[in-house]
Amino acid sequence: MTFLDSGAAALAFMESHPVDVIVSDMRMPAMNGVQLLSEVMKRYPKTVRLILSGHADQDLILQCVGSTHQYLSKPCNPEQLRATVRRAMDLESQLNNERLQELVGEMEHIPSIPSLYSEIVDKMHDPDTTVEDIGQIIAKDIGMTAKILKLVNSAFFGVRQQVVSPCEAVAYLGIDTIKSLVLSTHAFSQFETIPIAGFSLTALWNHSLRTAAAAKRIAQAESQNRKVADEAFVAGLLHDAGKMALAFNFPEQYRKILAQPGQSVETRLREERALFGATHACVGGYLLGLWGLPTPVVEAITLHHLPHKSMAEEFDPLAAVHIANAIVNADAGIPEIDRVYLERLNLGNRLGAWQQIILSTDGQ
Repeated sequence: MTFLDSGAAALAFMESHPVDVIVSDMRMPAMNGVQLLSEVMKRYPKTVRLILSGHADQDLILQCVGSTHQYLSKPCNPEQLRATVRRAMDLESQLNNERLQELVGEMEHIPSIPSLYSEIVDKMHDPDTTVEDIGQIIAKDIGMTAKILKLVNSAFFGVRQQVVSPCEAVAYLGIDTIKSLVLSTHAFSQFETIPIAGFSLTALWNHSLRTAAAAKRIAQAESQNRKVADEAFVAGLLHDAGKMALAFNFPEQYRKILAQPGQSVETRLREERALFGATHACVGGYLLGLWGLPTPVVEAITLHHLPHKSMAEEFDPLAAVHIANAIVNADAGIPEIDRVYLERLNLGNRLGAWQQIILSTDGQ
């Protein structure tokens, strides 16, 4: 560990020393945490970026969107900080798997981050940004506007009155949810014109929506932190993005997996590793890690079938997505939930309550 007394000193140090993780305070003289981590993101994109912030920093936090992997509230328990660094490094080692990088390098069709999403993220760096500003950005893309309004007005979101404009959609759902919908609808739409025998993009989209809704509801029931619920929703929408990438880039190989329905999760993951050298979860996590999504979201996508590999000791977006995906997949059957993992989080007795939450979500 190296301790430095300013942002300028940190950047000077990083010019000659490789740094795996940088932890910055939010408020510092000359250069604040937003400015420092934004610069680190540009110069050293592989460095994991963590920021320590207090309740008085809410306006600054909004400006950190995209440049910070994770936020930690002050006062911060040293054990929490150590655990966060360990988790970030563990995830980084998974995403840097050489075979995974080779596999992605061989793909002809890779989901790209939409310019609309980037524009929204950039706009959020401005503390004066309003709901109307975000709505006007969405309105620039007629196709995206139509999809967002269709989704907002569907039974899925339970809107009491018709939403007719992007501004109303943003006001009703919130900027974070809108960002998630822009990101996910764009990712799915990129593959709409590529037919794959036996693979239903509509079915995958519907499953992702159900999982996202369920994950958010479960997170709201288990955590008072709105950020956890928002990240659970994003991860739920995108948790199977790796399936799209594999199916559309390697259709012949993926068809072998599709030809054997009813397999256990463990069997399917083993077949993916045998065929591709990586699972759909790792592929999705890698791609979305390249997009710069928050570490908790990437971790939830990467480990949603294998949550015990996380070092978490408390409820987080990974727990929400793992539980939601397992219950949604099982429908009326017995979900393939990692019960040892739940016991570790002291959540072993909550399965019945979560199933009721998902039943109420599906009934909207």
